[in-house]
Amino acid sequence: MWHTSQGDRTLEGAEAELMQRLIESLLEDLLLQFDEEWQPDADWSCDTGVELFDNLHSEQQIALLHDVAHHLLEPTPEGMTLSAIAEATVAALFAELHHHVEMELDLSLDVNNVHWRQLIRDAAIECLVRDDLLGIDSPSDDVIQADEELSTEFRIPDLHSLDSFAWSDLIESLADQILWDRDFEMASLFLDEDPRRSATRREVMGIDANYFVQIPPDPRPSEMPSLVSATQALIRRKPR
Repeated sequence: MWHTSQGDRTLEGAEAELMQRLIESLLEDLLLQFDEEWQPDADWSCDTGVELFDNLHSEQQIALLHDVAHHLLEPTPEGMTLSAIAEATVAALFAELHHHVEMELDLSLDVNNVHWRQLIRDAAIECLVRDDLLGIDSPSDDVIQADEELSTEFRIPDLHSLDSFAWSDLIESLADQILWDRDFEMASLFLDEDPRRSATRREVMGIDANYFVQIPPDPRPSEMPSLVSATQALIRRKPR
């Protein structure tokens, strides 16, 4: 369970399927650092563009990815404590999605290469139905395209649309279904500031005192195989 902007919930259906595929993709990127043929002095890193996540060690990133996957996809008794590093991990997953869609659009001559756009559309349509923004149970593509009364949160492009801005906006709308805001992007400002001033600013902005100081997990090398296996098990389950 996760404390999302839409309430405490566990991801289901197409939204869960999208998140499973993103976790799988990011995990594969991170595991490149543990390949037996990997050269320690190679200039490689998993750069998602989310600074707070990218600055962590790969072991910490994988451990966070497991914790986030567990709470997003499983009905845990309690939601994961919202912290800058936890929400930055979710943001890193959606950054991965932006990257995949950009690659699909760059390869637009392959008209069948719509894997990620299909996952995005399916998740967005389910979110519309869940929030009762369509007033129908199973909207068709024709209904989606013709309905001009859709929530401003969701403007769903045609599956084969090459409008990168439309897809980017839709990805951000899906991210907003989970993330409350983007407070994690201000971590360096709060951590580098005078503690008293920082506390005052957090109070004014309604940010929990521990939000920026939550310590990331730091697993031992011997724990990594079980963490990876547990994460892979989560993303292989069929979404409810």
